[in-house]
Amino acid sequence: MGIFGRVQNGVVVFDGPQTFPEGTEVIVTTRSSPAIQISKNQKPVEFPLIHSSEPGSLQLTNEMIGQIFDDEDIEAMKKTWDGSP
Repeated sequence: MGIFGRVQNGVVVFDGPQTFPEGTEVIVTTRSSPAIQISKNQKPVEFPLIHSSEPGSLQLTNEMIGQIFDDEDIEAMKKTWDGSP
């Protein structure tokens, strides 16, 4: 069984509520690899351009951005089907 935690003020603190009977023997090991793996092939994030008479006035949600990307993908697919550039 593996339980994650961190050292805080020199004491191991488990993530989440964990209780063990008094006297339980445990083994604590350190993580040999980072918890977050970073891709070697990083590229900048692309956001859709939204035209507005007042820049910054639209409050885009993740769902709205996803829908915009979906719409752009659909339009690109339509162009490939029609043979348009």
